[in-house]
Amino acid sequence: MDAVYCPHMNFSSTLLILPPNDAEAMLIKKLAEVISLPMLLSTQKHGASLDEEKDLVSLVKKTKCKRVVIVEMPGEKTEAKLRKLGVELIIIDHHNYTGLDRARNSKTGRLLPSSLEQFLKLFKLTDAKLNALKFDPRLVLGIGIMDKGYIWALQDAKYTKKQIEKVVAFRDELVKPLQNPKTEAKKDRAVAAAWAKRVEWNGYFIVETRADVQLRPRLSRVVAMKFGKPTSLIIIEHKRKLIYVQESKYAMKLFKAFGGFTFGMDHNWGYRNEPGKKRVGLKEVKEVLYA
Repeated sequence: MDAVYCPHMNFSSTLLILPPNDAEAMLIKKLAEVISLPMLLSTQKHGASLDEEKDLVSLVKKTKCKRVVIVEMPGEKTEAKLRKLGVELIIIDHHNYTGLDRARNSKTGRLLPSSLEQFLKLFKLTDAKLNALKFDPRLVLGIGIMDKGYIWALQDAKYTKKQIEKVVAFRDELVKPLQNPKTEAKKDRAVAAAWAKRVEWNGYFIVETRADVQLRPRLSRVVAMKFGKPTSLIIIEHKRKLIYVQESKYAMKLFKAFGGFTFGMDHNWGYRNEPGKKRVGLKEVKEVLYA
């Protein structure tokens, strides 16, 4: 985990712990930089956990901060250790994980806003302040809304087609540092090949790839552009040992059956087949969806 030293930062106050591994997290990082918020950045990809970070507690202790804000890195063991240091711990998240509900307000049961929206509220980054910092508030909010519920959530939030195109372009700009230009074309070809071999089953498109690529984000874009409406998908990334079900009213049913994680306002579910865990494949998913 790398420390990021921002001008005029004050380690006696607040420390942000963040894995900049997608557009939303990259934007939070940019905002944190311009407000001189000290950060510890994780190099973990999706599925990041505090418990996987070595020496994190000692790193936090050295900062002598009084408040730690953690973005989408669940790790209850490490969280407990941080609390023992006497720091105030603030969790920013909006996902369900196996045995851990961080998608809802614990008191009201309502779905939480996106992590970006929570960050803006916590640090009082109003539209006026965002403008002063040279950010377009509508684009900033759009990244959070899109992370929460994809393009369909932007439509629900009354974004026009032109505004949605701007948000999508902004998202693409944010993730560029995470991409290797040499492999992007190869990934696009893998997605096109997987989509061409899709199979329809009970209202779902089943799309599989054995290429070592992250299929889901690109496939979501392809399907959104083709159909222009939420479309149910079962996505299997064999090499990455991931299976997803997207845009399904049974996402929470799958989560309750197998664990894993949810996203997209609980309309989407995913599971990583890690060593030592119950294997969940297409057969098992179909059984739950068909029941």
